[in-house]
Amino acid sequence: MFIYPRLRKADALDELTRLEATLASGAAPRAFPDGVHHPKAVFPNRDGVPVHVNRLQELRSRVVAALSGLGDSSRQSDRRFDQIVGDVLNRWFEDEGRSIASHPDVWPYLTIIVLPDFATRRFGPRPDGKLPRERYLADRRNVFYRAYLRAWVLGPMLNDPDLELYEDELVGIVDRSFSADHRLARRVAENLLRLADDQSSRRHIARSSLKDIQYELRVTDMASLPEAAMNALVDGIFERHVQLRRQSTSEAR
Repeated sequence: MFIYPRLRKADALDELTRLEATLASGAAPRAFPDGVHHPKAVFPNRDGVPVHVNRLQELRSRVVAALSGLGDSSRQSDRRFDQIVGDVLNRWFEDEGRSIASHPDVWPYLTIIVLPDFATRRFGPRPDGKLPRERYLADRRNVFYRAYLRAWVLGPMLNDPDLELYEDELVGIVDRSFSADHRLARRVAENLLRLADDQSSRRHIARSSLKDIQYELRVTDMASLPEAAMNALVDGIFERHVQLRRQSTSEAR
């Protein structure tokens, strides 16, 4: 198994500052500026072989090819960006090993050193010239870690054009603790997709249902349930809030 490089937080922040200066100067970000690993890259002392720059350049080439032809930034193109990149990363780490991707400190290196131009394309500088730290550092909201987790947890349903999960719903599924159980996360997603297109009702039902599922996880070991029992529990929570919403709407009339 390959050992992937990491950056200590202080070094990642230094590189982020340099990236901001590059953008402020009007220059384009460059991957692997010197053609080699970053001089402060850290390779943990574990069994395995340090990954060669050429291997990470292959990952970059796959991202470049997958995103070719994607239009300018818009809400829809941003959504497609996340789906496409997530799919590439999901397939990549399926081969390389999920344990590599599970370490948060791998992602700042991939973001700032390997894919800086794509990271800034997705989350560019704010009006003050600063880049949003959480999108570049070791955080679940890192631009590429977030896309990878969504693709891994939810699988093909993310790429179905007839099935749309809203951004706040995706955040709710992946950022909450039940995303650790992929069966549960996917059943929640399936219930969200069955909700009405009325955004007001959908968001209300989704928020209430996710809150109840979060509470249920505190009192029930849902991971130990047979899939049929877990599905029935999740479906029942959503159905209860659907009925409550209908009753509330009816009474308001």
